[in-house]
Amino acid sequence: MIRLLTIIAVALLAALPARAQIAGAIDWSALGFADEAAITSGAIATSAAVTSTITWSTVTDGGTFVPFEGAGFVSYEAGSQGGFTGYAQVGFDNSAQDPDDKVTLNIAFSEPVANLAFTLTDVDQSSWDDFIEIFYDTGAGFINAKTGAFDSFNASPTVARDDETFGDGWEGTASNANSAVNGNLIMNFGALQITAIRIVYFSGNDGSNTNPGAQQLGLSDITFVKLMPLLVALKTVAMVGTSGNARFAIPGNDALYTLTVTNSGDGRSDAGSLFLADPIPAEVEFFNGDIDGAGPASGAVLFTQTGAGLTFNLATDVRYSNAVTAPANFAACTYTPAAGYDPNVRYLCLNPKGQMLAGDPYPTFSAQFRARIK
Repeated sequence: MIRLLTIIAVALLAALPARAQIAGAIDWSALGFADEAAITSGAIATSAAVTSTITWSTVTDGGTFVPFEGAGFVSYEAGSQGGFTGYAQVGFDNSAQDPDDKVTLNIAFSEPVANLAFTLTDVDQSSWDDFIEIFYDTGAGFINAKTGAFDSFNASPTVARDDETFGDGWEGTASNANSAVNGNLIMNFGALQITAIRIVYFSGNDGSNTNPGAQQLGLSDITFVKLMPLLVALKTVAMVGTSGNARFAIPGNDALYTLTVTNSGDGRSDAGSLFLADPIPAEVEFFNGDIDGAGPASGAVLFTQTGAGLTFNLATDVRYSNAVTAPANFAACTYTPAAGYDPNVRYLCLNPKGQMLAGDPYPTFSAQFRARIK
């Protein structure tokens, strides 16, 4: 007779460290652009398994509106500005103080990130008036950072909050040297889970000259923390039969095992990283067949999920092992079971595809299989 446990822990080899933090960054010097070269709209940066897509665009309603100093509207600068070396420059030469002429820089993350922080440098005013709007997205659309609830900002002496008919953000208030930190605007979004940011740069109307000429600001490296999953796998077992002796855990009767994985963390799993190697008890024989007859299953494993966002193919995402020790990865599961009951199956291997999502309620997926008590 086999003793059945209501809940049995199962090895989840792909689980990431609980509540661990992995620091990531968009490092402008690592993107492969030469000094003063335009940063291509659509450029990609990858750090801490997070992909950041950088795009930018311009709008103008007439007049002269060209890139700053002949480079692209967004370019890489290997020099220093505002205390940062190697930064992205956003700039233009405008023939008029026209707030309708704008450069918009978007950065979208492949998954939500936390502790997002960056600094805008050399925000100031003279013949020109630097005006900036900053937006963030937590998954439900962009919110103006000046009015939204985010962690903090720190405006230096030549930067002030301003609300005009043409914009709601920050502007320069006095001139300062490019190398100084007086024009730095420091943004820190803290615990907010950010999916994208947007920076809109244009001329305000407080410059001393109707032709403001060339103006620019710098964007430091962007730092963030990858949100981590917290994956817990539980294994439950119940008898297939519901009446007579079939209800009992005695030799010759079948049991139905259910593996349930829950993500109670804040982040998603890395794409394609989920791998479960579940040991089959020596007291049972794995059933390689349709586990529920006329039920929803069509083979040896029934996969279901709620909010997990995974894909699962019975033909390609299930394998088996007859090894004594647990296989290290999905590729190591190479045993082909016989039809029907096969006592040689020692591990059931599962490899759902995609990223397991995070959220409230917690996403879950389950896999069921059947075995006969020896």
